[in-house]
Amino acid sequence: MSPVVRRRRRRSGWRQLTRSLRRTSRRTRILAAGGGAALLVVAWLAWTLWSVTDDLGETERQAALMRAAMVRGDAEGAARALDRYLAAAEGAEDSTSGVAWSAMELLPVLGDDLEGIELVAEVLAGIGRDALPPVVDAAEQVTADAFQPQDHRFPLDRIQAMEEPALASETALEAASRRLAPIDSTSFVGPLQQRFDDLRLLVDDARSTLGSAYRAARLMPLMMGADRPRNYLLVLQNNAELRSGGGLPGALSLVQMKDGRVDIVEQVDMADLGGRDAVVALTPEEREIFGPILSTKAVDATLTPDLPRAADIVRARWEKRVGGRLDGVVFVDPVAVSYLLQGTGPVTVPGFPPVDAATVVAAVENQIYLATEDRQVHSDYQEAVSEAVFDTFADGTGDTPTAIRGLVTAVTEGRVRMHSFNPEEQAEIAGTEIAGELSDATDPEPDVGIYLNDAGPTKMQYYLEYDASIFARSCTGDRQELGGFLDLHSTTPAQPESLPGAITGSTFPGVRVAPGDQLLVIYLTSPVGGEISELRVDGQSVEPDPLPFAGRSLVRIGLGFSPQERHRIEFVVRSGPEQTADPRLRVTPGAAPGGASDIAPSACRVR
Repeated sequence: MSPVVRRRRRRSGWRQLTRSLRRTSRRTRILAAGGGAALLVVAWLAWTLWSVTDDLGETERQAALMRAAMVRGDAEGAARALDRYLAAAEGAEDSTSGVAWSAMELLPVLGDDLEGIELVAEVLAGIGRDALPPVVDAAEQVTADAFQPQDHRFPLDRIQAMEEPALASETALEAASRRLAPIDSTSFVGPLQQRFDDLRLLVDDARSTLGSAYRAARLMPLMMGADRPRNYLLVLQNNAELRSGGGLPGALSLVQMKDGRVDIVEQVDMADLGGRDAVVALTPEEREIFGPILSTKAVDATLTPDLPRAADIVRARWEKRVGGRLDGVVFVDPVAVSYLLQGTGPVTVPGFPPVDAATVVAAVENQIYLATEDRQVHSDYQEAVSEAVFDTFADGTGDTPTAIRGLVTAVTEGRVRMHSFNPEEQAEIAGTEIAGELSDATDPEPDVGIYLNDAGPTKMQYYLEYDASIFARSCTGDRQELGGFLDLHSTTPAQPESLPGAITGSTFPGVRVAPGDQLLVIYLTSPVGGEISELRVDGQSVEPDPLPFAGRSLVRIGLGFSPQERHRIEFVVRSGPEQTADPRLRVTPGAAPGGASDIAPSACRVR
């Protein structure tokens, strides 16, 4: 082959290689450009997500600071935290409201999460613009200390000043709750789902709290005699002798309220109002479950877990035996008093040792019975403690915000309940935690009850510890199957013979237990329209024998305890129709701080 031909072939091969490299370079440049653009998009998305997450985290931090400032009465601190909260929330809202973010919501996998983040940002910003400013602005004129009574008088004008801002904030939070309620968070990735569910609960809790504040601002001036004098009966319940509603009703204090001034004007022991005659007519259900003693025996008025009904019975007995007209009844127990004393500090009790938050429960429920068998001394002491603590709080002693927070905790644990006999006022109370009602109306939230009663009779439940739990097992249609348990432990000393008869009941007529033993009658109730399908006691299956009560099924369980003995009750219940919300378990509060009540996630809403 000639050199010319070889050169041509070499040149032809070079040109092919050059063209190939050019084509490859062009594809590479195109791919590189596309990859770079995608990388920029990913980087922008990551930066935006980081920025939004940082803003949302800042709203959470500022919300906590705002709440703390308002609790301690720091109006300026609350206003600063609100400004920072709103700046962060609106920053997140701006970042998630553009065209680019809306386009990314069309992406597979991440689209739902981005929509969820956008909604969270919008809701938080809306809360910052509409729900929080009214209460923060009001805090500048009405700090926490403004509710502090002085010389037995509450500042009704300051309390009334909270009504309008509380209503405005509640309305805004109600709107936010409606936006969040229909969202199914199950398609969100794990962390976002949890944060979303937490936000939904936070909004609902805040709405409920502000609703309570609104009702309190409306009701307190009326109940404290702004229009006419009011008479409320304060009932101190003794958890050492359990009743469904909390404990045996003992010391009764008649509280007169007029123009914001509150005074105890009379005291009586509930046992002294006894008699064999019925003070109210019982329903067939009540007679079947509780027997005639619900109406005939003064100290058994709280055998029913329905506190409005118990209030009716107490009122009827008071007005028949003592006379006068009652406007309402308030139930409290010594643990609630201990929470109140965290704010007031120690209290001097005339004729007796002082009490404080750490000692009052033991003093009232146990030590006075160890000190003497004299029932009159027991009565005098509990009345003296009731009056001394009441007077100290009404004088404005100590840190009133801390005392009020203690009372709020007591309400959530079922230790403070209130009923008004004024229909308009009771309409405001009904349906709230403090009402303590057992309504037969259907509610989306399935409500299971465990109510404990001493059948000794003794003061032995001071030596009883118990805990309970509920969980949702399944959801079929609009009904849930719920499981739960109650664990009980007698902590009676190993040598019960050292305990006096005033505690063991050995000196009481009709006592049913040996000294140191306990005997309980426990009522287990299903949700309205539901049923109790399975029951086990200490692992042994028991056939439920239900009775109808307030639209529910009720089963009675008797348990005896020797010192240090333990028992466990397990149950399965079925909710009524259209009860798909989170199930709730209500349990009689005992002598130990805290509560055994419980709330569980619904099986009808996967989380």
